[in-house]
Amino acid sequence: MKKIAILLVFISFLSSCSAGTNPEQRMSDWGGGQDDGWQQIAEREKICFDFFKNEMITPQGGIRTNYLDTAHNADFATGAEVLSESMGLTMLYSVVIQDEALFKSSLGFVEEYLDTGSIIAYRYSEENGAYRVNAFVDDIRIIRALISAGGVFDGNYTELAEKYSDRLYDTNVHGNYVYDMVDETNGTNNDFFTLCYADLYTIRLLERVDAKWEKVFAVMRKLVEEGYISDAFPMFASSYSYASGKYSEGDIHMTEAVLTALNLARIGDCPQRTIDYLKDSIKNGAVYGTYGRDGTKKSDTESTAIYAICALIAKEVQDEEMYRMCIDKMNRFQVTDKKSEVYGAFADPVSLDLYSFDNLAALLAYSGR
Repeated sequence: MKKIAILLVFISFLSSCSAGTNPEQRMSDWGGGQDDGWQQIAEREKICFDFFKNEMITPQGGIRTNYLDTAHNADFATGAEVLSESMGLTMLYSVVIQDEALFKSSLGFVEEYLDTGSIIAYRYSEENGAYRVNAFVDDIRIIRALISAGGVFDGNYTELAEKYSDRLYDTNVHGNYVYDMVDETNGTNNDFFTLCYADLYTIRLLERVDAKWEKVFAVMRKLVEEGYISDAFPMFASSYSYASGKYSEGDIHMTEAVLTALNLARIGDCPQRTIDYLKDSIKNGAVYGTYGRDGTKKSDTESTAIYAICALIAKEVQDEEMYRMCIDKMNRFQVTDKKSEVYGAFADPVSLDLYSFDNLAALLAYSGR
């Protein structure tokens, strides 16, 4: 096990943790670290993070889903409820900025409030405690954060990464296929896979040190790649049904589709047509929230998260022009009025409606990770 931990640290250190704490330094590989554009990015990241750490972290170390308190909803998290999604994203960002105190408080919440002993619950509320269902994408994101932290803060984090990855394999992988979730109360999985859940980068890290993940990487990589829709609309289906053996045929939600593209870009496998399509859309108009499978726009909605994820794709493929365009599009959603109580956040300045996911996606986009 010690050999596994050492190798995990080495891989993590080379691939994830060399960026440093200064936003301008993190972009120095593009040679633009000192111009006004990078300085503005650094300033915007700072005011977003200031808002986030002052307003979105609960006394227990959890990350609020929304800024405003709202009535409990059985179907989705609101207000002060916490998602494992937000915890993993915060842990990743804290590694990038080398804030071990934030990392430890976030991990402490995961261990005390989300870890049930057999899964990481996807959701927590004071009213209901930990929901007895997990989400593969959120669990493996937390695992990636632990691996990265082992290379920056303390090698002991990799031991927990091994524990969580072994457990996740047992609950959510069957016959080398990954399932979105498991219901802890009855041990059942859903019968489909959401393509954007395939964090192929982290699965590849795991397969390099644990043979049981090797076939999982190959199988899921193929499943994701074959979800490519067409050269005319070079995005990806939302999900694959294990029951029918078919990909979903409904509308394409672009937050999911660009996450799938990012997962492929992180292993050097995103189709060039996809990258070109996104860059052209951003340059000449926008990327909207929903499209038909033929590429027809079904919504006029744009979002912080979509442009943040596209910025991360640009960083992966080393396209500085695309990155800056994405950041410019994303910045339109940041509140820059210093008199606003949500100053610095990505939010509706009138209703004060905001989501932790949007703000964490923006912070990671600013950091380039």
